[in-house]
Amino acid sequence: MKTWVLLTTALFLWVSGCVTHYYKIQQNTVTFYLELQAAQRVYFAHSIDNYRLHMVKKSKSGAWEISVPSDFEFNYFYVVDGAVYLPLCEFKEIDDFGSENCIFVPKP
Repeated sequence: MKTWVLLTTALFLWVSGCVTHYYKIQQNTVTFYLELQAAQRVYFAHSIDNYRLHMVKKSKSGAWEISVPSDFEFNYFYVVDGAVYLPLCEFKEIDDFGSENCIFVPKP
């Protein structure tokens, strides 16, 4: 089952084209951007609130975006159309379930 989910996710990403993930920090907030045009529904989960799913909004430019506090380090991942999605990110860690999470590290 896990292999099927991974293959489906990989196929989805291949069909949808290049995926770009980046963030911008303004004052005490970090806004994450996920450029994944083919996605229908995107959620964002982070360790700040014990990985509660937050619906991500699609901007007028077509990028999915969400803002969270940027005062401290936290782990995060996305759920794209029902499948866990981990973008390319600078820092990663293996979670308690054997999967990976991205790590946001505030810049000094």
